[in-house]
Amino acid sequence: MTAEVLAMKIGLVEKITFADGTTLESAIRKQPVEQMVVNEIGAEGNDVGLKAHHGGVDKALFFMAEKTFEHLTSLIGKDFDWRGSAIYGENFIVSGLDEYNVCVGDHYQIGEVIVEVSQPRKPCERLSLNSEYSDTQKIVREKGLTGWYVRVIKAGVCKKGDKIHLLQQPFPKLNIMHLNQLAAQKPNEAMRTDLEEALNYEILAEAFKRTLRNQLSRIK
Repeated sequence: MTAEVLAMKIGLVEKITFADGTTLESAIRKQPVEQMVVNEIGAEGNDVGLKAHHGGVDKALFFMAEKTFEHLTSLIGKDFDWRGSAIYGENFIVSGLDEYNVCVGDHYQIGEVIVEVSQPRKPCERLSLNSEYSDTQKIVREKGLTGWYVRVIKAGVCKKGDKIHLLQQPFPKLNIMHLNQLAAQKPNEAMRTDLEEALNYEILAEAFKRTLRNQLSRIK
């Protein structure tokens, strides 16, 4: 299957008052663009609001599969269109890739840009606020519909409609859905080996390793 960039979105931090009356500084409502200038910490004209948990080299850009966007939107009973402003904070909407076939450590070329998959996204409460559905965060976590973050290996320009070329997949065991399941399930002895194995991969971002270490510590 051919992978392709269907939409790209960027946005700066703004004060947003959500439907429930909560007001926060956030860049979740990113707007569609035709091209993106990418550097090692993300895209020009793009920012994140909650810098303690978002952004940085390991979370330079956030990718979401078209099918994941549509599945999640259906589960929460909404009719959001991925072509419009970001609902889930997405920088990229892509075809041909998803949580099952994308693995941490993958290198993809998009236009001039080369990225490396670093970790699944850990959903926060702002997903529930922006989608106006209280259980969105919970559904994303439980269903593994997280999308994934990337590091930027080579800066440059990429455009809507660019093909996405897989350059390498050195760690096929580290697919995004598998990691999501390790993070979301109630930890038990049967998970110990998989948790320990995932933690041994240097390529996996430290922020996600903290979640897995916590899971491991809860095994009785």
